[in-house]
Amino acid sequence: MYELEVFRRALRGDGASLAVLREDAQAVCVAHGLGSVFRVGVTGDGGQDGVVATVGASGGGVVSKVEIPRAFRVRDITGDSTHFTLTDAEGRSVRGTPSQFGTYVRLLDRECNPRYEEQLAEAFLATPTLPDHGWAEERTPSLRDAVLGTVALSGEGGRYETTVAFGEAELWVTFDGAGTERVAELLPHARGLVEGFAAVARDGLEFLWREGADGTESAEEKARFMDAFEPGALEIFRSGDFGVHFEDDSGEYFMEGYWPAVQFRADRTPVSSTVEA
Repeated sequence: MYELEVFRRALRGDGASLAVLREDAQAVCVAHGLGSVFRVGVTGDGGQDGVVATVGASGGGVVSKVEIPRAFRVRDITGDSTHFTLTDAEGRSVRGTPSQFGTYVRLLDRECNPRYEEQLAEAFLATPTLPDHGWAEERTPSLRDAVLGTVALSGEGGRYETTVAFGEAELWVTFDGAGTERVAELLPHARGLVEGFAAVARDGLEFLWREGADGTESAEEKARFMDAFEPGALEIFRSGDFGVHFEDDSGEYFMEGYWPAVQFRADRTPVSSTVEA
């Protein structure tokens, strides 16, 4: 990943910085009207990787990695005052703002996801439908569901979110990397997950226990582990796969500021876990 200063100098016309970005690149576009630079390079295994950088007027900025699917071989990049357009070897094009291209779309890891490339390609081609981080909430319609209530675009990060009652607590439900149309398509799936969430959460904790257990633990130790955690968030990916975030109420298993999350396939099979912070 290149430092922001390299992109800032390239936007100013610095030849040395431009040469650095163009080295081993498939395509580079310096869009002065956007205050942004988009670079696509070639990876060691013959794939492509991308990076989009936006430099703010006050000197700050952001550099974001863009994962390029193998099904979309970038040939050319152009930019105007509002968007970049990427064209592939087959003549297809994807148009989006720097923040739309820079949006991280959550997918199950390759190691446990045989559909990874297919899902990555779908998400990449859907870039124009992703919320732009600069949108105001009132400019994007909220959605309503009998179980989920009002699902609205948050003011930060371009996520749709809502909260629902779960027992005596609240469960935070978010839709990762999905615009209005995709969230609407996911509402029935989300409704089913919320309605059956007690079983989903239990399966997630069972998965966490199995990952850490070595077979010598007592039934009492397992019961203490299962009782220590409460689900706090349900993160639904645009693929329909999802993650459940747990809170360690005991403070016994995770340091303060850290918590476990379990990732599931859309069919509710837990397949991996992460430690979040």
